[in-house]
Amino acid sequence: MTDPVVLEGVSHAFGEGELRRLVLRDVALRMAPGEIVLLTGPSGSGKTTLLTLVGALRALQAGSARVLGVELAEAGEGQRLSLRRQIGFIFQNHNLLGFLDARQNVAMTLEMQPGLGERQRLARADEVLAAVGLAEHRHKPPSQLSGGQRQRVAIARALVGEPGLILADEPTAALDKASGHEVVSLLRGMARQRGVSILMVTHDPRILDVADRVVAMEDGRIVSAPPAGRD
Repeated sequence: MTDPVVLEGVSHAFGEGELRRLVLRDVALRMAPGEIVLLTGPSGSGKTTLLTLVGALRALQAGSARVLGVELAEAGEGQRLSLRRQIGFIFQNHNLLGFLDARQNVAMTLEMQPGLGERQRLARADEVLAAVGLAEHRHKPPSQLSGGQRQRVAIARALVGEPGLILADEPTAALDKASGHEVVSLLRGMARQRGVSILMVTHDPRILDVADRVVAMEDGRIVSAPPAGRD
């Protein structure tokens, strides 16, 4: 099975001329299939920028990044869009649409998949919401859900399209200790069942035990990275 993420010599800068600021410096990282990797480090160390590059949300400036077999150094916008459809994204503030209920928020992810009608999309959304323990809450809007429940909806939304990779940016930042660890443990369990790799940015020391590896960044560089591969 192909490694889902292979980065070599990745550098990235913001701004131009005198305002140019290097935020990633010659980053190399490899993830094994099914592996859960946490990216840690102080604010401004480049973690989220690296996540957006892996997720094909930004164009690669320098180096090589192969994600789910796609070389991003050579990819145009169409290829990056196609790749993004194979990745599940989970954000700190869940980014749910308030005018849709939980079921509709999850099903919306499937709208770009050919051959799926509305009934099929909703049925698949129901299945994943049941798996994250929200079957009885599927018709509630985000405003009627707790923070932990909203992140469970975000997990369901990330998983419903059967992605090859999940990228999570500070998914526990707005949650208390119990809810944060519960949500991440749930994500780990579901990803394990599906053989999906997870790359997660976090400042939260309470969830380090969910990872196969913890990779530390500082000043745009990886300063600590155990070898790839699960035990």
